[in-house]
Amino acid sequence: DPLVHWTLHCARAALADLQQRPALAGAVLGNLGFPSESMAAFADQVWRGKGEIDPRNRWMSAGTAATLARALNLSEGAFCLDAACASSLYAIALACQQLEDGRADLMLAGAVQRADDLFLHQGFAALGALSKSGQSRPFHPQADGLLPAEGCVLFALKRLADARQDGDTVYAVIRVNGVAILARVR
Repeated sequence: DPLVHWTLHCARAALADLQQRPALAGAVLGNLGFPSESMAAFADQVWRGKGEIDPRNRWMSAGTAATLARALNLSEGAFCLDAACASSLYAIALACQQLEDGRADLMLAGAVQRADDLFLHQGFAALGALSKSGQSRPFHPQADGLLPAEGCVLFALKRLADARQDGDTVYAVIRVNGVAILARVR
């Protein structure tokens, strides 16, 4: 599935600038829980009892993370999460926590989205979440919904002192991050 290829490509690109790659490395990916195009095609072939789509395409999230961990020999593994539009931010927050706690010295974090177009649009239409104006205006007072898109971005994250010691190019510094979990108490 291109979802896996995009993830591997972006991960390798994120690692390309590193001068030293620490042994304790892992990844956290945001990934919507909608079926990928290949997963939908695989399910269709199973239902119809014919076809030749690779069965590995039935795993849209866990399989992508497992493939990434195996392909890049990530000692601390990899996992995907779905927090809707906040998935990439949650992934970065969780990766930073791994670094802060000393459970990893390098974390890949970001998001990938390549859900099957039909599932994606039907799902968001059913929620009434699609933009009626057809405009993407996050945080704008006249925002009226979302516009689905696809893509992948991954960042190689290290503690600042480690990155400087290793001679890595530092493109940005995350000074504060966090995740708010809202719970309704009765």
